[in-house]
Amino acid sequence: MKTCEEATYDQLKELILAGELPTGKFLPQRGLAQRVGATIVTLRSALRLLGNDGLIENVPKWGVRIPEETCKSISERYYVRELLEVGAAEKLRAHHTEEMIAELSAMAKECDQMMPDAPDAWRGFAEKHFRLHLRIAELTGNGLLAETLSRLNFRSMMLSNAKNAWMIQREYLLEAHHESFILGLFTLPYAEAMTLVHHHVQRGLRMELAVLEREKEYSGSPAGSTLIGAAAR
Repeated sequence: MKTCEEATYDQLKELILAGELPTGKFLPQRGLAQRVGATIVTLRSALRLLGNDGLIENVPKWGVRIPEETCKSISERYYVRELLEVGAAEKLRAHHTEEMIAELSAMAKECDQMMPDAPDAWRGFAEKHFRLHLRIAELTGNGLLAETLSRLNFRSMMLSNAKNAWMIQREYLLEAHHESFILGLFTLPYAEAMTLVHHHVQRGLRMELAVLEREKEYSGSPAGSTLIGAAAR
């Protein structure tokens, strides 16, 4: 049974990932506590956990807010994510079983079979894709690696939950893309397999930068076109 702190954490995380709380603005803690039915003490404990996940930031003397994404913050996050995912792939290749491959292949197939026009397809894909990459890290047996990747990918889920993200993401996906990714990870020569991981992560980077570009166009804000163009090359 979940504690009050865990339940509050889950509710707040859901609100953040669903885009129901404003980014870049300081959040009124009493209002948040009322919204999720928690005490201020419980709320602050949950906020500390969300801070550990990178979903909020605590600014001394001002309060807490959901950080706004920028081209720089996205690119930096993906740089670290790529280092970790290549490391996870390398470790898993060296110590895998047929059962692990079968499990990951089944999860990859679920990602590829998401129906583009189904209700909330964008959300379903984001969650399945998150679980696939997290499972690769978990199967290495390195808990810290899995925990760190989980925190980085929460931010990706936030961006993927934008209304226009699914359409952009579909432009980058090919039929059986994730199944091919998992197959290649274990069957290609080492150098080619690591290059495959690199390209897969870079694909995600291009998608998130494209989403940010489109969102800034909608809001009328200036976009970081130079960085986006460089990342897309």
